[in-house]
Amino acid sequence: MLENHSINYTYDNGSGSCIGNCTYFTNLANANGFAEGYTNTGSQSAGSVSNYVSITSGNGTLSPSCDKGVYPFELDGCPPLPVPNLVDSLEIAHLTWKAYMEGYPISSGCYNKPTGGPNYYVPNHNPFIYYSDIQNDPIRCTHIVPANSLDPRPINATLPRCWPITIENDDLFINDLNSIASSSNYMFLTPNTIDDNHDCNDVSVSNAWLQLIVPQILNSVLFRTKRAALFITFDEQNCTFIGCPPAAPQLYTAWASNQTNPNTKAAFKSTQSYTHFSSLRTVEDNWALPSLVTSTDGAANNMQEFFP
Repeated sequence: MLENHSINYTYDNGSGSCIGNCTYFTNLANANGFAEGYTNTGSQSAGSVSNYVSITSGNGTLSPSCDKGVYPFELDGCPPLPVPNLVDSLEIAHLTWKAYMEGYPISSGCYNKPTGGPNYYVPNHNPFIYYSDIQNDPIRCTHIVPANSLDPRPINATLPRCWPITIENDDLFINDLNSIASSSNYMFLTPNTIDDNHDCNDVSVSNAWLQLIVPQILNSVLFRTKRAALFITFDEQNCTFIGCPPAAPQLYTAWASNQTNPNTKAAFKSTQSYTHFSSLRTVEDNWALPSLVTSTDGAANNMQEFFP
Protein backbone atom coordinates (compact mmCIF):
# COMPACT_ATOMS: atom_id res chain seq x y z
CA MET A 1 0.00 0.00 0.00
CA LEU A 2 1.36 3.39 -1.08
CA GLU A 3 0.15 6.77 0.14
CA ASN A 4 -1.78 9.87 -0.82
CA HIS A 5 -1.73 10.06 -4.62
CA SER A 6 -4.39 9.63 -7.28
CA ILE A 7 -4.07 7.83 -10.58
CA ASN A 8 -3.50 11.06 -12.51
CA TYR A 9 -0.43 11.80 -10.35
CA THR A 10 1.13 8.34 -10.86
CA TYR A 11 0.18 7.06 -14.33
CA ASP A 12 0.96 8.75 -17.63
CA ASN A 13 -1.91 8.15 -20.06
CA GLY A 14 -0.36 10.57 -22.51
CA SER A 15 -1.63 13.73 -20.87
CA GLY A 16 1.58 14.36 -18.94
CA SER A 17 -0.28 14.79 -15.64
CA CYS A 18 2.21 12.89 -13.46
CA ILE A 19 3.79 14.78 -10.58
CA GLY A 20 7.45 13.95 -11.13
CA ASN A 21 8.87 10.80 -12.71
CA CYS A 22 6.21 8.09 -13.06
CA THR A 23 7.96 6.08 -15.80
CA TYR A 24 8.13 2.83 -13.84
CA PHE A 25 4.58 3.23 -12.54
CA THR A 26 3.38 3.58 -16.13
CA ASN A 27 5.46 0.75 -17.59
CA LEU A 28 4.44 -1.63 -14.81
CA ALA A 29 0.76 -0.86 -15.32
CA ASN A 30 0.95 -1.21 -19.10
CA ALA A 31 2.74 -4.57 -18.91
CA ASN A 32 0.46 -6.14 -16.30
CA GLY A 33 -3.09 -5.85 -15.00
CA PHE A 34 -4.25 -2.28 -14.39
CA ALA A 35 -7.51 -1.39 -12.60
CA GLU A 36 -8.40 2.07 -13.88
CA GLY A 37 -11.70 2.17 -11.97
CA TYR A 38 -10.32 1.41 -8.49
CA THR A 39 -11.09 3.87 -5.67
CA ASN A 40 -10.90 3.76 -1.90
CA THR A 41 -14.04 2.96 0.08
CA GLY A 42 -15.09 6.58 0.47
CA SER A 43 -14.88 6.54 4.26
CA GLN A 44 -11.96 8.63 5.50
CA SER A 45 -13.23 9.03 9.05
CA ALA A 46 -9.81 8.18 10.46
CA GLY A 47 -7.52 9.18 7.59
CA SER A 48 -5.01 6.63 6.34
CA VAL A 49 -5.80 3.86 8.79
CA SER A 50 -9.41 3.70 7.53
CA ASN A 51 -8.07 2.33 4.25
CA TYR A 52 -5.67 -0.15 5.84
CA VAL A 53 -8.45 -1.50 8.05
CA SER A 54 -10.86 -1.61 5.08
CA ILE A 55 -8.53 -3.79 3.04
CA THR A 56 -7.91 -6.25 5.90
CA SER A 57 -11.31 -6.48 7.63
CA GLY A 58 -14.05 -4.77 5.60
CA ASN A 59 -14.47 -2.16 8.34
CA GLY A 60 -13.74 1.34 7.10
CA THR A 61 -15.67 3.64 9.40
CA LEU A 62 -13.45 4.31 12.41
CA SER A 63 -13.18 6.92 15.11
CA PRO A 64 -10.98 9.84 13.97
CA SER A 65 -8.79 9.12 16.98
CA CYS A 66 -7.65 5.86 15.34
CA ASP A 67 -5.37 7.78 12.97
CA LYS A 68 -3.38 8.87 16.04
CA GLY A 69 -2.63 5.27 17.05
CA VAL A 70 -3.82 2.58 19.43
CA TYR A 71 -4.88 3.36 23.00
CA PRO A 72 -3.32 3.12 25.63
CA PHE A 73 0.00 3.30 23.75
CA GLU A 74 -1.19 6.62 22.31
CA LEU A 75 -3.46 8.38 24.81
CA ASP A 76 -5.29 10.18 21.99
CA GLY A 77 -5.71 6.96 20.00
CA CYS A 78 -8.61 4.53 19.74
CA PRO A 79 -8.95 1.21 21.60
CA PRO A 80 -8.09 -1.94 19.63
CA LEU A 81 -10.94 -2.99 17.37
CA PRO A 82 -12.92 -6.07 18.48
CA VAL A 83 -13.86 -7.03 14.91
CA PRO A 84 -13.26 -10.12 12.76
CA ASN A 85 -10.39 -9.63 10.31
CA LEU A 86 -8.60 -11.40 7.51
CA VAL A 87 -6.06 -12.96 9.89
CA ASP A 88 -8.92 -14.76 11.66
CA SER A 89 -10.14 -16.20 8.37
CA LEU A 90 -6.66 -17.22 7.23
CA GLU A 91 -5.85 -19.03 10.45
CA ILE A 92 -9.19 -20.84 10.55
CA ALA A 93 -8.40 -22.11 7.04
CA HIS A 94 -4.89 -23.16 8.17
CA LEU A 95 -3.25 -20.58 5.92
CA THR A 96 -0.12 -18.70 6.98
CA TRP A 97 0.38 -14.93 7.10
CA LYS A 98 3.07 -12.37 7.81
CA ALA A 99 3.14 -8.56 7.75
CA TYR A 100 6.39 -6.79 6.83
CA MET A 101 6.99 -3.21 7.98
CA GLU A 102 9.81 -1.06 6.65
CA GLY A 103 11.75 0.58 9.46
CA TYR A 104 10.23 -1.71 12.11
CA PRO A 105 12.37 -1.14 15.22
CA ILE A 106 11.89 -4.60 16.76
CA SER A 107 12.59 -8.11 15.45
CA SER A 108 8.89 -9.01 15.69
CA GLY A 109 5.83 -8.00 17.66
CA CYS A 110 3.17 -5.29 17.89
CA TYR A 111 4.96 -1.94 17.89
CA ASN A 112 2.67 0.98 18.59
CA LYS A 113 4.78 4.12 18.41
CA PRO A 114 5.97 6.18 15.42
CA THR A 115 9.74 6.08 15.16
CA GLY A 116 10.83 9.15 13.19
CA GLY A 117 14.17 8.94 11.40
CA PRO A 118 15.94 6.90 10.26
CA ASN A 119 13.12 4.31 10.35
CA TYR A 120 10.06 6.44 9.44
CA TYR A 121 7.61 3.77 10.61
CA VAL A 122 4.12 4.88 11.65
CA PRO A 123 1.53 2.67 13.40
CA ASN A 124 -1.43 3.98 11.39
CA HIS A 125 -0.01 2.25 8.30
CA ASN A 126 0.07 -1.09 10.13
CA PRO A 127 -3.53 -2.35 10.28
CA PHE A 128 -2.76 -5.54 12.19
CA ILE A 129 -1.96 -3.83 15.48
CA TYR A 130 -5.45 -2.26 15.42
CA TYR A 131 -7.25 -5.60 15.87
CA SER A 132 -7.75 -6.58 19.51
CA ASP A 133 -7.31 -10.28 18.81
CA ILE A 134 -3.86 -9.56 17.34
CA GLN A 135 -2.78 -6.69 19.62
CA ASN A 136 -3.58 -8.80 22.69
CA ASP A 137 -2.07 -12.04 21.37
CA PRO A 138 1.74 -12.24 21.69
CA ILE A 139 1.91 -15.20 19.31
CA ARG A 140 0.02 -13.38 16.57
CA CYS A 141 2.14 -10.27 17.13
CA THR A 142 5.24 -12.29 16.17
CA HIS A 143 3.86 -12.39 12.61
CA ILE A 144 4.60 -8.66 12.25
CA VAL A 145 8.27 -8.28 11.33
CA PRO A 146 10.78 -5.87 9.75
CA ALA A 147 10.95 -5.77 5.95
CA ASN A 148 14.55 -4.54 5.97
CA SER A 149 17.65 -5.00 8.09
CA LEU A 150 19.24 -1.57 7.64
CA ASP A 151 17.94 1.98 7.70
CA PRO A 152 20.51 4.12 5.89
CA ARG A 153 18.37 7.26 6.17
CA PRO A 154 19.21 10.67 7.56
CA ILE A 155 18.02 10.71 11.17
CA ASN A 156 16.36 14.08 10.82
CA ALA A 157 15.45 14.41 7.15
CA THR A 158 13.16 17.44 6.93
CA LEU A 159 9.79 17.49 5.20
CA PRO A 160 9.06 17.16 2.39
CA ARG A 161 11.25 14.06 1.94
CA CYS A 162 11.65 13.81 -1.82
CA TRP A 163 13.79 12.20 -4.49
CA PRO A 164 16.76 11.89 -4.60
CA ILE A 165 16.91 10.17 -1.23
CA THR A 166 17.99 6.71 -0.03
CA ILE A 167 15.34 4.03 -0.55
CA GLU A 168 15.01 0.69 1.23
CA ASN A 169 15.85 -2.64 -0.39
CA ASP A 170 13.60 -4.75 1.91
CA ASP A 171 16.14 -7.55 2.06
CA LEU A 172 14.37 -9.53 4.81
CA PHE A 173 11.11 -9.55 2.84
CA ILE A 174 12.92 -10.57 -0.36
CA ASN A 175 14.83 -13.30 1.49
CA ASP A 176 11.55 -14.86 2.58
CA LEU A 177 10.22 -14.73 -0.99
CA ASN A 178 13.30 -16.64 -2.08
CA SER A 179 12.60 -19.48 0.34
CA ILE A 180 9.42 -21.51 -0.07
CA ALA A 181 9.78 -22.62 3.55
CA SER A 182 9.85 -19.00 4.78
CA SER A 183 7.11 -17.65 2.50
CA SER A 184 3.59 -17.26 3.85
CA ASN A 185 0.34 -17.69 1.98
CA TYR A 186 -0.56 -14.03 2.61
CA MET A 187 2.19 -11.41 2.83
CA PHE A 188 1.51 -7.71 3.46
CA LEU A 189 4.26 -5.12 2.89
CA THR A 190 4.09 -1.58 4.30
CA PRO A 191 6.82 0.81 3.10
CA ASN A 192 8.03 3.56 5.39
CA THR A 193 6.66 7.08 4.93
CA ILE A 194 9.38 8.02 2.45
CA ASP A 195 9.10 4.99 0.16
CA ASP A 196 5.30 4.99 0.23
CA ASN A 197 5.38 8.63 -0.97
CA HIS A 198 3.50 9.97 2.04
CA ASP A 199 6.24 12.51 2.70
CA CYS A 200 6.42 14.13 -0.74
CA ASN A 201 3.96 15.25 -3.42
CA ASP A 202 6.42 14.38 -6.21
CA VAL A 203 6.04 10.64 -7.01
CA SER A 204 9.66 10.13 -8.12
CA VAL A 205 10.63 8.52 -4.81
CA SER A 206 8.02 5.75 -4.91
CA ASN A 207 8.67 5.33 -8.64
CA ALA A 208 12.33 4.61 -7.78
CA TRP A 209 11.37 2.35 -4.87
CA LEU A 210 9.01 0.27 -7.01
CA GLN A 211 11.64 0.02 -9.73
CA LEU A 212 14.02 -1.42 -7.13
CA ILE A 213 11.68 -3.74 -5.27
CA VAL A 214 9.12 -5.06 -7.79
CA PRO A 215 11.60 -6.88 -10.10
CA GLN A 216 13.04 -8.62 -7.04
CA ILE A 217 9.56 -9.71 -5.96
CA LEU A 218 8.50 -10.95 -9.39
CA ASN A 219 11.79 -12.80 -9.97
CA SER A 220 11.86 -14.43 -6.54
CA VAL A 221 11.72 -18.20 -6.10
CA LEU A 222 8.14 -18.00 -4.88
CA PHE A 223 6.93 -16.04 -7.91
CA ARG A 224 8.91 -18.17 -10.36
CA THR A 225 7.70 -21.51 -9.05
CA LYS A 226 4.37 -21.10 -7.23
CA ARG A 227 0.97 -19.56 -7.79
CA ALA A 228 1.66 -16.02 -6.60
CA ALA A 229 0.44 -12.52 -7.45
CA LEU A 230 1.51 -9.03 -6.43
CA PHE A 231 -1.10 -6.38 -5.64
CA ILE A 232 -0.17 -2.68 -5.54
CA THR A 233 -2.47 0.19 -4.65
CA PHE A 234 -2.66 3.53 -2.80
CA ASP A 235 -4.67 4.32 0.30
CA GLU A 236 -6.28 7.57 -0.87
CA GLN A 237 -6.05 10.12 -3.64
CA ASN A 238 -5.18 13.47 -2.06
CA CYS A 239 -1.60 14.65 -1.62
CA THR A 240 -0.15 15.09 1.86
CA PHE A 241 0.85 18.69 1.21
CA ILE A 242 -0.87 21.55 -0.60
CA GLY A 243 0.12 22.36 -4.17
CA CYS A 244 -1.09 19.31 -6.13
CA PRO A 245 -3.51 19.73 -9.06
CA PRO A 246 -7.07 18.39 -8.56
CA ALA A 247 -7.04 14.68 -7.74
CA ALA A 248 -8.99 12.11 -9.73
CA PRO A 249 -10.95 9.75 -7.47
CA GLN A 250 -9.26 6.67 -8.92
CA LEU A 251 -6.12 5.15 -7.39
CA TYR A 252 -3.20 3.54 -9.23
CA THR A 253 -3.87 -0.19 -8.77
CA ALA A 254 -2.05 -3.08 -10.43
CA TRP A 255 -1.85 -6.87 -10.34
CA ALA A 256 1.41 -8.47 -11.50
CA SER A 257 3.18 -11.83 -11.60
CA ASN A 258 6.28 -13.46 -13.05
CA GLN A 259 6.25 -13.43 -16.87
CA THR A 260 7.49 -17.03 -17.14
CA ASN A 261 5.00 -18.24 -14.51
CA PRO A 262 2.03 -15.95 -15.25
CA ASN A 263 -0.77 -15.91 -12.71
CA THR A 264 -2.16 -12.52 -13.74
CA LYS A 265 -3.09 -11.22 -17.16
CA ALA A 266 -0.47 -9.26 -19.09
CA ALA A 267 -1.23 -5.88 -20.70
CA PHE A 268 -4.79 -5.96 -19.40
CA LYS A 269 -6.77 -2.87 -18.41
CA SER A 270 -10.21 -2.62 -16.85
CA THR A 271 -12.49 0.31 -16.05
CA GLN A 272 -14.71 -1.84 -13.82
CA SER A 273 -15.47 -0.16 -10.48
CA TYR A 274 -13.50 -1.57 -7.56
CA THR A 275 -12.62 -0.48 -4.03
CA HIS A 276 -10.38 -1.68 -1.19
CA PHE A 277 -13.23 -4.03 -0.30
CA SER A 278 -12.80 -5.63 -3.75
CA SER A 279 -9.17 -6.46 -3.00
CA LEU A 280 -10.24 -8.11 0.26
CA ARG A 281 -13.05 -9.96 -1.51
CA THR A 282 -10.60 -11.25 -4.12
CA VAL A 283 -8.28 -12.65 -1.45
CA GLU A 284 -11.22 -14.26 0.33
CA ASP A 285 -12.60 -15.86 -2.83
CA ASN A 286 -9.16 -17.13 -3.81
CA TRP A 287 -9.10 -19.35 -0.72
CA ALA A 288 -12.88 -19.83 -0.35
CA LEU A 289 -12.93 -17.76 2.84
CA PRO A 290 -16.19 -16.24 4.08
CA SER A 291 -16.77 -12.52 3.78
CA LEU A 292 -16.18 -10.53 6.96
CA VAL A 293 -18.86 -7.84 6.51
CA THR A 294 -21.87 -8.64 4.34
CA SER A 295 -22.37 -5.06 3.19
CA THR A 296 -18.72 -4.31 2.31
CA ASP A 297 -16.40 -7.10 1.16
CA GLY A 298 -19.43 -9.38 0.94
CA ALA A 299 -21.03 -7.04 -1.63
CA ALA A 300 -17.85 -5.91 -3.41
CA ASN A 301 -16.87 -6.73 -6.98
CA ASN A 302 -14.35 -9.55 -7.18
CA MET A 303 -11.23 -8.69 -9.23
CA GLN A 304 -11.13 -12.13 -10.83
CA GLU A 305 -10.98 -10.66 -14.35
CA PHE A 306 -7.27 -9.90 -13.76
CA PHE A 307 -6.43 -13.62 -13.55
CA PRO A 308 -6.17 -16.06 -16.46
